[in-house]
Amino acid sequence: MSKRGLSMYYKGLYREAEPLLRRALAIDEQSFGADHPNVATALNNLAQLLQATSRLTEAEPLLRRVVEILLTFTRATGHAHTHLRDAVMNYAGVLTQMGARPAEASKRLQLLGPEALAILGR
Repeated sequence: MSKRGLSMYYKGLYREAEPLLRRALAIDEQSFGADHPNVATALNNLAQLLQATSRLTEAEPLLRRVVEILLTFTRATGHAHTHLRDAVMNYAGVLTQMGARPAEASKRLQLLGPEALAILGR
Protein backbone atom coordinates (compact mmCIF):
# COMPACT_ATOMS: atom_id res chain seq x y z
CA MET A 1 0.00 0.00 0.00
CA SER A 2 2.78 2.40 0.91
CA LYS A 3 4.78 1.73 -2.26
CA ARG A 4 1.75 2.28 -4.45
CA GLY A 5 0.85 5.45 -2.56
CA LEU A 6 4.39 6.77 -2.88
CA SER A 7 4.42 5.95 -6.57
CA MET A 8 1.26 7.97 -7.08
CA TYR A 9 2.65 10.79 -4.94
CA TYR A 10 5.83 10.96 -7.03
CA LYS A 11 3.68 11.13 -10.18
CA GLY A 12 1.78 14.06 -8.72
CA LEU A 13 -1.42 12.03 -8.27
CA TYR A 14 -1.99 13.43 -4.79
CA ARG A 15 -5.72 12.74 -4.54
CA GLU A 16 -5.17 9.07 -5.34
CA ALA A 17 -2.06 8.78 -3.15
CA GLU A 18 -3.48 10.24 0.04
CA PRO A 19 -5.91 7.46 1.03
CA LEU A 20 -3.24 4.85 0.31
CA LEU A 21 -0.69 6.65 2.48
CA ARG A 22 -3.25 7.07 5.27
CA ARG A 23 -4.09 3.37 5.10
CA ALA A 24 -0.40 2.43 5.18
CA LEU A 25 0.01 4.59 8.29
CA ALA A 26 -2.96 2.90 9.99
CA ILE A 27 -1.60 -0.55 9.16
CA ASP A 28 1.87 0.32 10.48
CA GLU A 29 0.43 1.77 13.70
CA GLN A 30 -1.62 -1.36 14.26
CA SER A 31 1.22 -3.71 13.32
CA PHE A 32 4.16 -2.05 15.07
CA GLY A 33 2.66 0.26 17.68
CA ALA A 34 2.32 4.03 17.62
CA ASP A 35 5.95 4.79 18.53
CA HIS A 36 7.83 2.50 16.15
CA PRO A 37 10.29 3.98 13.61
CA ASN A 38 8.32 2.35 10.77
CA VAL A 39 5.36 4.48 11.83
CA ALA A 40 7.63 7.54 11.65
CA THR A 41 8.37 6.69 8.01
CA ALA A 42 4.67 6.38 7.19
CA LEU A 43 3.94 9.66 9.01
CA ASN A 44 6.71 11.40 7.09
CA ASN A 45 5.37 10.13 3.75
CA LEU A 46 1.89 11.46 4.50
CA ALA A 47 3.29 14.75 5.81
CA GLN A 48 5.28 15.26 2.61
CA LEU A 49 2.09 14.86 0.58
CA LEU A 50 0.30 17.34 2.83
CA GLN A 51 3.15 19.82 2.37
CA ALA A 52 3.04 19.34 -1.39
CA THR A 53 -0.67 20.19 -1.34
CA SER A 54 -0.12 23.29 0.86
CA ARG A 55 -1.78 21.75 3.92
CA LEU A 56 0.93 22.83 6.32
CA THR A 57 -1.23 22.92 9.44
CA GLU A 58 -2.02 19.24 8.86
CA ALA A 59 1.60 18.34 8.08
CA GLU A 60 3.14 20.07 11.12
CA PRO A 61 1.84 17.74 13.86
CA LEU A 62 2.76 14.69 11.79
CA LEU A 63 6.32 15.92 11.33
CA ARG A 64 6.54 16.79 15.04
CA ARG A 65 5.47 13.23 15.82
CA VAL A 66 8.14 11.86 13.47
CA VAL A 67 10.79 13.76 15.42
CA GLU A 68 9.34 12.60 18.74
CA ILE A 69 9.40 8.94 17.65
CA LEU A 70 12.97 9.13 16.37
CA LEU A 71 14.15 10.99 19.47
CA THR A 72 12.57 8.29 21.65
CA PHE A 73 14.37 5.63 19.59
CA THR A 74 17.64 7.55 19.93
CA ARG A 75 17.30 7.89 23.69
CA ALA A 76 16.34 4.23 24.12
CA THR A 77 19.20 2.85 22.04
CA GLY A 78 21.88 5.44 22.70
CA HIS A 79 22.39 5.80 18.94
CA ALA A 80 20.95 8.51 16.75
CA HIS A 81 18.40 7.13 14.33
CA THR A 82 19.57 7.33 10.71
CA HIS A 83 16.73 9.67 9.77
CA LEU A 84 16.69 11.88 12.87
CA ARG A 85 18.61 14.75 11.29
CA ASP A 86 16.37 14.75 8.20
CA ALA A 87 13.26 14.62 10.39
CA VAL A 88 14.36 17.63 12.42
CA MET A 89 15.22 19.54 9.26
CA ASN A 90 11.83 18.68 7.71
CA TYR A 91 10.04 19.81 10.86
CA ALA A 92 12.00 23.06 11.02
CA GLY A 93 11.26 23.57 7.33
CA VAL A 94 7.50 23.26 7.75
CA LEU A 95 7.61 25.65 10.70
CA THR A 96 9.42 28.16 8.52
CA GLN A 97 6.92 27.64 5.69
CA MET A 98 4.15 28.33 8.20
CA GLY A 99 5.78 31.66 9.01
CA ALA A 100 7.50 30.79 12.29
CA ARG A 101 10.40 33.07 13.05
CA PRO A 102 13.70 31.43 14.04
CA ALA A 103 13.11 32.09 17.75
CA GLU A 104 9.68 30.44 17.64
CA ALA A 105 10.98 27.46 15.65
CA SER A 106 13.84 27.08 18.15
CA LYS A 107 11.37 27.16 21.04
CA ARG A 108 9.25 24.42 19.46
CA LEU A 109 12.32 22.28 18.83
CA GLN A 110 13.56 22.85 22.38
CA LEU A 111 10.24 21.50 23.67
CA LEU A 112 10.98 18.24 21.84
CA GLY A 113 14.38 18.00 23.48
CA PRO A 114 17.80 19.56 23.38
CA GLU A 115 18.95 16.96 20.84
CA ALA A 116 16.54 18.37 18.25
CA LEU A 117 17.81 21.88 18.76
CA ALA A 118 21.44 20.73 18.69
CA ILE A 119 20.92 19.18 15.27
CA LEU A 120 20.11 22.61 13.90
CA GLY A 121 23.07 24.11 15.71
CA ARG A 122 20.94 26.55 17.69
